[in-house]
Amino acid sequence: MFWKNLSLRKMSEHHDLSGEKKLQLLVLCDRKGHQIGTATRQDCHQGDGKTHLAFMAYVLDRDGKLILGKRGKSKTLWPLFWDASVVSHVLPGETPQISAKRRVKEELAIDVDFTLFGSFFYQVRQNGHSENEFCYLLKGQSETLPQKNPVEISQIKKVSLKDFSKFYNSEKKNFTPWFIIANGRFPLEGLLWQKNIKP
Repeated sequence: MFWKNLSLRKMSEHHDLSGEKKLQLLVLCDRKGHQIGTATRQDCHQGDGKTHLAFMAYVLDRDGKLILGKRGKSKTLWPLFWDASVVSHVLPGETPQISAKRRVKEELAIDVDFTLFGSFFYQVRQNGHSENEFCYLLKGQSETLPQKNPVEISQIKKVSLKDFSKFYNSEKKNFTPWFIIANGRFPLEGLLWQKNIKP
């Protein structure tokens, strides 16, 4: 698995693969996603935070089931909550597609090409910290069996189109607020399972 084969030195070079890097630079933006500079991860998430670029990537497996990830227990915000397959930040010099492709390999040890299908701004607070993000939504599919990086993902669940609504509604209180917001603004059941998504 990709993340298991990295040395500690190499792990430190990757995006928070060995934990949340407080001094890592993130891309600042306005509420429409226009880039305006950089700031550290710590500055972007303390208090009300600073608006920065992020993404949510949804991956379907070979059987067309959505891979959901439960956040790692060491996460600062919403640990052990259900989320999209991979959720992270767009780093300086990256497109959302490149960020998602990089991150899904680090977190799930799979190689996926992504299509952008939406974006939105949101801000939520918990325990003196915030997620204050312009968030891109992406979709991809993988024929490879995912292997979770336990630092980032504590559990994986695969959900079919038929079972998505039932699971989501029964577990809604255990989903991250940004997943709930995205599902409210975009018809995920239609968008995620349709074959051709237009950017």
